[in-house]
Amino acid sequence: MIQPRAVDASAIDASRIDAFELASARLLMRPLTSAYLAEMVDLYRDPEVTRFLAPLDEPGHRRRLEESERSWATCGYGRAAVHERSSGAFLGRTGLQYWPEFEEVEVGWAFRREVWGRGYATEAARAWIEWGFDHLDVPYLTANIHPENTASLAVARRLGMEALREDVFHEMPSIVHARFRDSRA
Repeated sequence: MIQPRAVDASAIDASRIDAFELASARLLMRPLTSAYLAEMVDLYRDPEVTRFLAPLDEPGHRRRLEESERSWATCGYGRAAVHERSSGAFLGRTGLQYWPEFEEVEVGWAFRREVWGRGYATEAARAWIEWGFDHLDVPYLTANIHPENTASLAVARRLGMEALREDVFHEMPSIVHARFRDSRA
């Protein structure tokens, strides 16, 4: 499968990815670019945040942010920074990521520990699922979740996702959950 591109050419102006914003009731989500290096390094310093994520050092974050910028520029979507609308505070990351090894588009999330339990992951992921089905020609969107990550498993349930298969993701066990296009509420 070729990496899906946004089907609505007007959805993203690839030359101006910084102008893109996806909003929900409490959140603003913007393309994750190199400008977020300090925020991402800080987010990943918390061992509880990274307990189920692949560890990244500063050069690893630089590479990931460059990958995100390329994805936005070439496909019209990618990882996104999450900000609280009321304060502008950086809360974490979300967005859509194409994984060629699975030939799937994943909705992902990681938030600062101090904002856990407020429904931000569900709200952000729900907005990206809606955007993904509106702009990408894919039959489903996935979430790769470690089997012991009970909080993210609960988010997947709230999003109407169902377990698709067991897999290995970033050298860790994963339950791949999917939200199918035809199951949209």
